[in-house]
Amino acid sequence: MNKNRKVELSTIIGKGSKIKGTLYVQGGVRIDGEVEGTIESDGFVTIGSSGVARANIKADECLISGKVVGNVTCKDAIELDRSARMNGDIVAKILMIHTGAVFNGKSSMTSNSKTIKNPIITENVEKKEPTE
Repeated sequence: MNKNRKVELSTIIGKGSKIKGTLYVQGGVRIDGEVEGTIESDGFVTIGSSGVARANIKADECLISGKVVGNVTCKDAIELDRSARMNGDIVAKILMIHTGAVFNGKSSMTSNSKTIKNPIITENVEKKEPTE
């Protein structure tokens, strides 16, 4: 993905906004606020550096600069910017991870956009102390 390329945005979820439920967008969407649930777009999904998505995402392409807790399925490409924090599984034809990005999950690079059927991953992962 070319960061300088022009992407048509039809929806912007601003910083300080919170949405709970299913968000379906025709065209591109930029999220700088918080979304919990499901995000579906037939275009480009951008999670801005202040954006938080506790959601499963399905789109043509994604650029993650903020935090995502959930699974992402992209028809074409997904890019994790250096400030991205991704906890979940990815299915996409093209996967780009910049230095500094954090990705905890599984990735599958496939030409068919098969949807991941795992539930949304919770942030409360049990931490075990190392044994001696």
